[in-house]
Amino acid sequence: MRAADDFPDYLAARWAPLVRVVVLLGWRRPLAERVVAATLGSCRRDWGELSETGDLDGEVLDTLLATTVEARRHGLGPDGPEDPADPDDDEAVEHHAATYAALDALPEHTRSRLVVAALLGRGPVEHATLADDVRRVATAVRVDPPPAAADLPTRLRPRRTGLLVLVGAAVVGALVAATYALGVLGPGDSDDPDDPTRPERLAPVEVVEVPNPLPLSWWMGGTLHLAEVSLAVPSVVDLVAVDDGAVLTDTAGRVVHVRADGERTVLGRHVPGSGLVARAEDAVAAWIEPGGTVVVRDLLTGAEVDHRRLDIVDLASVRLVAIDVGAVHLTSSYGDVRWEPGDTSTTVEQPPDLVDREAGTTLSRVDRTTLRVEQPFFSVGYTRPGRDGSVSPDGTYVVVTVADDRSAYGTVRVLDARTGERLPTGLGSEDVALVSRAGAGGTLTHVVVDRDALPGLAAGADTVQLELRACRVADGSCRRLVSLPAAAGLPVLADPS
Repeated sequence: MRAADDFPDYLAARWAPLVRVVVLLGWRRPLAERVVAATLGSCRRDWGELSETGDLDGEVLDTLLATTVEARRHGLGPDGPEDPADPDDDEAVEHHAATYAALDALPEHTRSRLVVAALLGRGPVEHATLADDVRRVATAVRVDPPPAAADLPTRLRPRRTGLLVLVGAAVVGALVAATYALGVLGPGDSDDPDDPTRPERLAPVEVVEVPNPLPLSWWMGGTLHLAEVSLAVPSVVDLVAVDDGAVLTDTAGRVVHVRADGERTVLGRHVPGSGLVARAEDAVAAWIEPGGTVVVRDLLTGAEVDHRRLDIVDLASVRLVAIDVGAVHLTSSYGDVRWEPGDTSTTVEQPPDLVDREAGTTLSRVDRTTLRVEQPFFSVGYTRPGRDGSVSPDGTYVVVTVADDRSAYGTVRVLDARTGERLPTGLGSEDVALVSRAGAGGTLTHVVVDRDALPGLAAGADTVQLELRACRVADGSCRRLVSLPAAAGLPVLADPS
């Protein structure tokens, strides 16, 4: 076990290599140093726990990559590339530019793996020639000495001017204590009810009693539609229905529980693009915090059920899939992960292929054009064409999208999970489903546009209309419920829980 007083030695040894990693990921050195400082400051708080994992460098690297994700969310970078060390050396300048151009051409997760392998020796080295170029460029990066351990910040946050502020734990504690003592600031006080730094409670939102025409919750243009009411909610990225309202993520990076009476509670922060899942039966929701921790929270009490730090380097590849049969299911470039809250271990299956899972029915990817459905209760499994899809809340049918050379949106098909037989979709030959969502009670909701309108949709024409259509899978009967201007953007349809 590494003693707590070993942290200064670790800081001195790892500071420069970690800064160079961030620089080669596309950040200029001053901001890269701030990102690494916040990373190590965060790790220092949990140094004893991290030391017991057996892979301290891996834990620090996970936190580093999660911190870069957080900085991007705040609009703080990447701000590179870093300038060449010697602008008068023409050959070095040319090599520097060519290396960054080659890195910029790589997918983000591939670039991260390459830079980490080249500079830290973790993982196999792909693109050997480019890895040598990365080492050469990194060696020329002049890194300032690290700050003292006690001066390390613990998090990143932006000023309103957009500049990065590094906040040390001791400084924050002293300022907050003094402000409370003066009676100037109370917990949760803010002039702006949608201030993303405001903890826990947000101001209630306006509620209008109006029945929802669709069989699921949805959001568009600043309005959240629940079963019997509509609420004025400024922004929604991910949306999951729960019994008393909805859980959503917003553009400020928050996870928010919105109740049907307009009350809003901030549950936490999330990694953009990592998904949001809930289970109405158990009144729980789960998401991934920017530090790479899966959090499960009880929506009735507000208490945390459990949390689990992910041992995954490439956090940008992580996506929550479902809470099903008592477990949280995730997928990532590392593999498909299954974790039961309360358990200290996880189960990992490789290669990663999980697409969706509900009520025990699993949808997985065989290759880019083929999906596999497994229904364990009836001991059946089969493959069908498809590039993406989802499972209905009760696990009885599967919605898949098949590639179609007539449009990039493909063709929607519905399959009986037990037999693989095709079921009615409620779509005609000239209908293009931009979004399709399975709902409770054998329902299926589509966002539809006419095939002839696709060029206008791509061009952003004001005349294109979207139709919200609710269908029954049993017989394909539909109700055309709502017509909306495409210029307002796509509606967000709730994932049923």
